[in-house]
Amino acid sequence: MRFDFFGPAGEMESLLPQARVLFQSLRQEKAYGDVLGWLDCDEAAAGCLPQVMEIGARWRSRADTLVVVGVGGSNQAARGVISALGTGGMRVIWAGNTLSAWEMQQILSQLEGRSVVMHVIAKNFATLEPGIHYRMIRQWMEHHYAPDDLAWRVVLTGTKGSRLQEMAHERNHVFLPFPGPVGGRFTAFTAVGLLPLAVAGLDVQAYLQGGREASEMVRTQMDHGAFRYAAWRNSLRRRGYGVEQLVSFEPRLERVGRWWRQLFGESEGKEGKGLYPAFATYSEDLHSIGQFVQEGTPFLMETFLQVAADDTGVMVPGDPAARDGFDHLTGMDFSRINRAAETGTLEAHAAGGVPCGRFTLERLCEHDLGDMYYTMMAACAASARLLGVNPFNQEGVEAYKRRMNELLKRESALKGGGHAHPNPDCR
Repeated sequence: MRFDFFGPAGEMESLLPQARVLFQSLRQEKAYGDVLGWLDCDEAAAGCLPQVMEIGARWRSRADTLVVVGVGGSNQAARGVISALGTGGMRVIWAGNTLSAWEMQQILSQLEGRSVVMHVIAKNFATLEPGIHYRMIRQWMEHHYAPDDLAWRVVLTGTKGSRLQEMAHERNHVFLPFPGPVGGRFTAFTAVGLLPLAVAGLDVQAYLQGGREASEMVRTQMDHGAFRYAAWRNSLRRRGYGVEQLVSFEPRLERVGRWWRQLFGESEGKEGKGLYPAFATYSEDLHSIGQFVQEGTPFLMETFLQVAADDTGVMVPGDPAARDGFDHLTGMDFSRINRAAETGTLEAHAAGGVPCGRFTLERLCEHDLGDMYYTMMAACAASARLLGVNPFNQEGVEAYKRRMNELLKRESALKGGGHAHPNPDCR
């Protein structure tokens, strides 16, 4: 995957070799010894791939709806790929990522009349959202399937020795160990990311191959796009930029953008440092924030995520009788129009003083998304090291988790006395 930037290099050229050295030295840092299993895609997938492929084939032949229960790193990577490429007929429902009662009702209603399988992903089985969603959906399945039928329909992925593993044993479900040496947001090439892809009928081997090739190029190329990107964004941060907006003219990449947002937000947002990661889908969002990007407060940089080859065969029809002013587009492929809009936007923003970078995927496919995921993870690790923070911890996340649990325990203690609705008119 290629990375380009537009505008002056600034400190980028001096930071580029530092980015590579800091990435290559990760394995020598004792503090990171237990979180680097993602560096080698084959190592990340080792021990799970045959089982993942077998479960994927069996579920596709016997079910029509997959429920993935997880939040954050437990579903973002797979959700990005599946949202971009589709499922070939398998319905995929993403659960465990909200506390909305309405959303829970919607999920349960979508299960009625379907043949349902469920993949639950919870590293330590201590996070609120996936915990209560698993309980709700498990009880729905227990009411709809006999125990023997239910057993094969559920796979639990968590840490060895956790309560989730015990529950798998108690209910005769398959248990896939959460990869010990991999943090949640770096699990794209583990069972966490691979099983949903296999069930959706996507080409898991091509996806892994894209990651393998990227890892080899990261290892051998001094000026690989991962290091150029890490150096570029850190150079701009040092010049006072505070927000990086990832943008794409392809709506199918919105969930990939959400994955990127978590990757960089949780890895770099520490110790009063880091760029705030935002995402926008153009051209729609140009008509809400485009004015600000072009001429607003200059604290924002943009990274374009481009798909080079995406001809659809969807042509603008001729209609001379309409006299609508768009006859010059007759016979033009929509993809060509979209690329022109993308190029014009990038050029306008860059000319207006907005620092712009661009990642280019050759095609929107499993292989190139695997390449992109690995490149971004490598870039994130290098960028965080340049920033001077640990890329792999997230103490801030644990802080709000603790506060949420404290409040819920208080609510539970008061439950016996009953509660009046705070506003009777809004029941």
